Amino acid sequence: MSDQAQQCWRLAQLLTLTRQMLVHADQGQWEQVADRELERREDLAACFSDSVPAANTELIAEAMAVLLHLNEELMAKLKIARDEVMAQGLEYTRNRNAVGSYQAVDASL
Repeated sequence: MSDQAQQCWRLAQLLTLTRQMLVHADQGQWEQVADRELERREDLAACFSDSVPAANTELIAEAMAVLLHLNEELMAKLKIARDEVMAQGLEYTRNRNAVGSYQAVDASL
């Protein structure tokens, strides 16, 4: 496989991995998202370890635009999940404090 073809293949792999990450994020499978991110970083580094042939600049620019868009979608899903986890943590803390207060009142009776 030529360097040019290999770079195009790696870009396709990057897009595929990113789409898989979005599917896993939709399903709340954040461990799989993290695993795919490690793979994706390796592919990204390998993809751009060499210079981009002039013949591929437009194709690569378009692929990068798609990749950035998918990244934005992924980051939005991550923010929503993070906010949900933070809200659950706050609710847990409130409940734990309420139980502690209830037990303190009960013990004083």
